[in-house]
Amino acid sequence: MARLGRPPTPSPLKILRGETRPSRLNRTEPRPTKGRPHMPADMSEAAKVIWRRVLHDYRATGVITPVDGYVLRVFCEAAARYAHASRLLDESGPLIRGARRGERVKSPLHQVVRDNADLVRAFGGELGLTPTSRTRLTGGGEPEPDPAEEFLHGRFGT
Repeated sequence: MARLGRPPTPSPLKILRGETRPSRLNRTEPRPTKGRPHMPADMSEAAKVIWRRVLHDYRATGVITPVDGYVLRVFCEAAARYAHASRLLDESGPLIRGARRGERVKSPLHQVVRDNADLVRAFGGELGLTPTSRTRLTGGGEPEPDPAEEFLHGRFGT
């Protein structure tokens, strides 16, 4: 059965986004092994390039772990298929000759481009790779002190 609403944000992403309240972090959340996923050997060359770029750009965040390998693979393959289908669509144009009477019909490449764009957006969001999910990440360093907390700490000595 499908769940309604947004899926819960993993605690490591909450921490990278600057969450400091312990009540909002799940202390019993499973913690995957740290490290990088291994690149599958049977991926296309274009998908391998995307894989390397993503892991290079996100290496310091610790967001992508070895258990995320399958999700990252789907993202990379969808992004490579999207780029390839988009190039083919640009070359052939949006309309092609129909098989029956030769009338102009919408190219089936539109659907391939759209389907892979949806996969890239969905899996990129899961991995923190979309522009909106990326804006919520911070550098992973210490959060800036809250002036109100500093005031109260200094005033009440707690």
